[in-house]
Amino acid sequence: MKPAIRNVVVTLKSPSLKDCQSDVDRLLDTLKPETGCQLNLDFEALKKIPIVIREKDWVVTATIWKNQELISIQPGKVSASYGFAVDVGTTKLAGYLLDLSNGEIVASASTMNPQIPFGEDVISRIRFIMENPENLLQLQRSVIVGINKLIDETCKEANVLAENIYDFCFAGNTAMHHIFLGIPPNHVSLMPYPPALQSSVDVKAREISLKIAKGAYVHALPTIAGFVGGDAVADILATEIHKANELSMLIDIGTNTEIILGNKNKLVACSCASGPAFEGAHIKHGMRASNGAIEQIWINPDNFEVRYKTVEGDKPRGLCGSAIVDAVAELLKNKLIDNNGRFNRNINTPRLRIMGKSSEFVIAWQNESLTETDISVTQEDIRVVQLAKAAIYTGSYILMKHLGATFNDIEKMYLAGAFGTYVDPLNAKVIGMYPDIPLEKVQFVGNTSGSGARMALLSVDVREEAQKIARSVEYIELGADLNFQNEFLKATYLPHKELDRFPSVARIVN
Repeated sequence: MKPAIRNVVVTLKSPSLKDCQSDVDRLLDTLKPETGCQLNLDFEALKKIPIVIREKDWVVTATIWKNQELISIQPGKVSASYGFAVDVGTTKLAGYLLDLSNGEIVASASTMNPQIPFGEDVISRIRFIMENPENLLQLQRSVIVGINKLIDETCKEANVLAENIYDFCFAGNTAMHHIFLGIPPNHVSLMPYPPALQSSVDVKAREISLKIAKGAYVHALPTIAGFVGGDAVADILATEIHKANELSMLIDIGTNTEIILGNKNKLVACSCASGPAFEGAHIKHGMRASNGAIEQIWINPDNFEVRYKTVEGDKPRGLCGSAIVDAVAELLKNKLIDNNGRFNRNINTPRLRIMGKSSEFVIAWQNESLTETDISVTQEDIRVVQLAKAAIYTGSYILMKHLGATFNDIEKMYLAGAFGTYVDPLNAKVIGMYPDIPLEKVQFVGNTSGSGARMALLSVDVREEAQKIARSVEYIELGADLNFQNEFLKATYLPHKELDRFPSVARIVN
């Protein structure tokens, strides 16, 4: 706990005919022994000083940022001070309201990123911006509106005033980082993919229309390179793989998946466009992990009947990411599909409907579902999953090759992201999403991007550490690897074209 914000309560001497010092100088001189320096003064705070200092008999609470600037002033003695941290994902926003006095999360909320209508992935959003420079402002406004709604929702839940939020920290991939700050991300999508800004930055919240304290700052975690941004830095902070002796791999699964490999001696990182399939998008019956979403699936090998579990036990409405992985893995294990992902036309079950490219396997019949339609996995759904998991595996493999490591050298495998909290680790390995690592070495760590953002919100030392991490990680551009295309094509097979790379899985699917 070493937040950038602290409240200092002081009692000022009232002016007299012999002491007609200005209100501002009187306040700053009184605060000087507390800070050891002459503070800068936020203009919005300045305008409040004459009224506030006289409201409670010259007793005031000064809110100071990084021992450098007076950003707010309140009458009397006030202890409440809050901060807000956000994981700005390509598909989802996750916000956390924290009490800066003890570090506790007092409320949290999430929502879909409002930028999705402008493009489901970062490349399509950058293209949208390149069509017209004014589109950048439109995308920035949309995400700010989304975050302001999260702030409003969490403040209502915790009975906190938004004006008492004095600090803000966010993490996001490089494109999300730039758009959030209103910085053109155009060149991030063009070789050699340079970010406009790598170092961390602090800007006034009011400059980007965030509805928190007027003098509050927004801290943006630094980016690394390409599309590997502050979210990857946050991942590293949360898992501390940069301090580990053993070789570790971290995969933060999302529309834009970040992969980090290494230990305290060296870290390498890459980004791969895995797409939003694992968040339910581009899947015929895909949906978010909300009430009624099928989240787990089992297929009986004797009669191919299906058991499933839904979120909150509600009637099924669709398939969330973990169920999509389960479905493909179960179809593969029961030889309902081959290792190329094609349905087996020789199996006779009413659940399997072979209809050319529109072939499907029914998970829940219409009389079971809330939508009164059959919920199925289609041939096209399987193809989308194959492409997504191939991107992740290929990124992992190329990083290992770059470090001269093998799967056997990896001692810890961290699977991060909201999706990574619920997916069955064995089924994820069965489809070849990540290398054939023993399950006892696999650890699900949840939203580490959000965790790292909260850590930075609560400590200026962590912010300095984040800066060092961003400068030390070596970025690997997958497209520059001569074997990328060949490796990617082999990885589209289930679990992989070369089964010797998945010895433990080969025994399950053969």
